[in-house]
Amino acid sequence: MTVSMCRACGNFCRVQVEVEDGRLTKVSGDPSDPVYKGFSCIRGISQPAFYNHPDRLLHSMKRQADGSYAPIPASQALDEIAARLAEIRDHHGVRAVANYWGMMSVNNAGTIPFAEAFMRAFGSPMTFNAATIDKPGRAIAQAMHGVWQAPRPVYEDPEAILLIGLNPLTSFQAMPMGNPGRWYLEHLAAGMKLIVIDPRRSDIARRATIHLQNRPGTDAAVIGAMIRIIIEEGLYDREFIAENVDGLDAMRAAVAAFDPRRSAEFAGLEADDLIAAARILGSARRGGAISGTGPSLSGSSTVIEYLALCLDTLCGRYQRAGDLVRAPGVLLTERPAIAQAIPPRPAYGFGETMRATGFRASAMGMPTGVLADEILLDDDERPRALISCGGNPANAWPDEGKAVAALQSLDLLVQIDPWMSSTARLAHYVIAPKLAYETPASTARRENSARFATPNYAYEESFAQYFPTLLQPPPGSDLIEEWQAYLGLAQRLGLTLELPAGDGQTVTFGPGDHPTSDDLVEFFSRGSRVPLAEVKQHPDGAFFPGEPLYVKPKTPGWTGKLDIGNPDVMADLTAVGESLGSPAPATPDYPFRLLCRRVMATFNSSFHDVSTLRGRPYNPVYMHPDDMETLALAPGQMVEIESRSASVRAVVESDAHLRRGTISVVHGYGKCDDEADPRAAGFNVNRLLGGTYERYSGQPLMSNVPVAVRGLAPAA
Repeated sequence: MTVSMCRACGNFCRVQVEVEDGRLTKVSGDPSDPVYKGFSCIRGISQPAFYNHPDRLLHSMKRQADGSYAPIPASQALDEIAARLAEIRDHHGVRAVANYWGMMSVNNAGTIPFAEAFMRAFGSPMTFNAATIDKPGRAIAQAMHGVWQAPRPVYEDPEAILLIGLNPLTSFQAMPMGNPGRWYLEHLAAGMKLIVIDPRRSDIARRATIHLQNRPGTDAAVIGAMIRIIIEEGLYDREFIAENVDGLDAMRAAVAAFDPRRSAEFAGLEADDLIAAARILGSARRGGAISGTGPSLSGSSTVIEYLALCLDTLCGRYQRAGDLVRAPGVLLTERPAIAQAIPPRPAYGFGETMRATGFRASAMGMPTGVLADEILLDDDERPRALISCGGNPANAWPDEGKAVAALQSLDLLVQIDPWMSSTARLAHYVIAPKLAYETPASTARRENSARFATPNYAYEESFAQYFPTLLQPPPGSDLIEEWQAYLGLAQRLGLTLELPAGDGQTVTFGPGDHPTSDDLVEFFSRGSRVPLAEVKQHPDGAFFPGEPLYVKPKTPGWTGKLDIGNPDVMADLTAVGESLGSPAPATPDYPFRLLCRRVMATFNSSFHDVSTLRGRPYNPVYMHPDDMETLALAPGQMVEIESRSASVRAVVESDAHLRRGTISVVHGYGKCDDEADPRAAGFNVNRLLGGTYERYSGQPLMSNVPVAVRGLAPAA
């Protein structure tokens, strides 16, 4: 038995791994870890089924003339792909080559840095990522708002926490790393107040001090009313605002229309609950507001993320000069903590213009939600080649029909994937990668997720560990790491890749360089507070406290301030306030609102297998039992869901935790096949989406979508 780090998602649980005769046989939580305390989710403990799965790709594949696939040596595949990329570049320009990385890029620390370095060296601005169709507003809002140069200690002895459309008990997002269920139970028992805004009474909402079960799409009205109460009742931190923040008057004017009782009526809430929640949050000096994918997919990700930041800034929930910084890090370069603000920077509308839609890059990157439109554009420089890694665009991109048509139209589609996923079945080449335990890693991954302004590190002291390679690839296989695919393509094209090392210095990888996986672990930790070599001397990991790190006072003459009055967001907020007295537009043909949800068994479009799904390989559509009774529907019955864009078939199930008039579905399921039985592999809800985009990021509306539901065959 060996201790390692799970990389099935960004929680990075420390686990115990058993290997017999070169095969992964068991993964379980490590009870000796002081934070995870034996916790690992179903995805983590099911990893042996994926490593040993008969459908796992052990060789790269090439599509044949008849549409079938045949194995091809990885080196030969890279030769052919590089030649094809050069041909496309020479005939159509560098913009004709695009890259996309998805959330399973967490499998390997080198993937994203090498992918982006490859695109820079190639000269193409067309690099896209899954975050711009997930939560682009987080980075955009931070750019608009500015960043405090000391930690925002949301999870250090919090008095109150606000979760907006977020269920960390199943998503493990925006939470302190560890066991989220235990953490919330312990802190609620210690007196912490938990406020949850969510149209569904989710797992975390059922533990809340106050659950504001609002109508979908009304989050801005609820938070706007909270901010008005905090300002009017003087609950904000006047001293912190006066010294470090601009925009208070603009915010006060923008929320003036958000009378709490009027806002509560608009959102379908009890006014007293909204007012009580605002007073709890306004009175708390420790804690914070965190927004999830619910509001992000339901309207403007940027507006909600910005308002969440403004709530914390109004209340001054940041560390100040002299405060002790907890767990400042081990395997990354030590960064000073300073009690001052980095002012706002350009947030959106810069860089390359998407010809089909006019959207441009944002602080989160290029707008993935409109990439299919760009590929389908009748333009000589439209993307004709796409390298896709760590994601499944055919299932993840909005408007499945358009996404699949775009992928099929490419002259070259390369999918880096351990499975013949929906996207792999459309690709010209499928590069088979190693999986996580077949590569080394270190806890620098956790530290990087816990840098200042990202409040999700749970260790009280600085802990670090190196994890060696535990498994060799299966006998007879031909597997490479994802980053090796990008480096191999660069070398064949005569390109030199430039990447920042851990110390911020640029390191180059040219045609004659052949770094090992361990070289990369060292590379990303170069200049760390504690040398990686010293950490390696502790196979089970260790605490490396070092000298205490305290927040330094503001630099003399520093003038940077945070901004809570961004003109664009204030205009959007004013428009919401003006709509409070108007009823929502009637949609009699589409009387239900489709909401997204997550389940612990899957990670976006990954881990859809019986080993994690425990016997149900599909995603049902959940409805309130009273709505089911009105439509004469029975659990397990087949239904048709129709939006303005398309219709799909699904299996309906009952969920009394929903608001009436809403239905709820998990994204990422299904096959690109109109005749596929939704009981076999589920259905892709993205077929129903498309046509409405956030102005800041180009993110499509992927939740709070008007739909109709009709019964089909009775339950099996």
